[in-house]
Amino acid sequence: MPVDVLLFGAHPDDVEWGAGGTALLLKRRAAAFAIVDLTGGEMGSRGTAVERRIEAERAADYLGAAGRECLNMSDGALADSPEARKQVAAAIRQHRPRLVLAPYWEDRHPDHSAAGLMIRNSALCCTSRKSEDPNPPHKPDAVLYYLLHHFTRPSIVVDISSVYENKLELIRVHESQFAKSAAGFGVIPHGLGDYIFGLESRDRFFGSLIGVHHGEALVSEVPLSIGNLSYIAELLR
Repeated sequence: MPVDVLLFGAHPDDVEWGAGGTALLLKRRAAAFAIVDLTGGEMGSRGTAVERRIEAERAADYLGAAGRECLNMSDGALADSPEARKQVAAAIRQHRPRLVLAPYWEDRHPDHSAAGLMIRNSALCCTSRKSEDPNPPHKPDAVLYYLLHHFTRPSIVVDISSVYENKLELIRVHESQFAKSAAGFGVIPHGLGDYIFGLESRDRFFGSLIGVHHGEALVSEVPLSIGNLSYIAELLR
């Protein structure tokens, strides 16, 4: 089914963490969007593959997503390979979005970096007329990258203040990941270990850059046209 926006994540909670507020704004605007998880998150220290799949489905229902699928790539071993690009391109050719959101390709987690790179480098597979993909070529109008652990200068900051409490509810749907701190889960933290505090601190920082309470940062590798900016503004206002 064609959608307005296609959101990619390396793991089942990445979209919610990095662009959950943006997705909630899409829901409010009744925009059609779908989510593609590259892996099932089965190698994470917290939660089982079954728990994570159930949580991902519940989160998609909460968001009102048109669909959510998992490409079942190997968690912890994502790599920007020709085959991975073909899989990503197949999803883009199937859903035919005007806008794609994906993890920024610089991140402390190798899977996040690989996810961003494979989406970034899938352009030729998306548009090739010699591809064996059954769906016709497709080129999104814009590809934007959301930030997870790496901070860089945003191209756009989306004001998510009006849906922020909903974003926190959405994050808590992923109970196996965020119901407790790292200490509570008994795992080694990469950072503070208080996940929700860290998320709120980041979102407050990005919001402060545009004079609002909470924001999500998006990066464009290329200049955006006025038409693309207008379309994005219409979707996310």
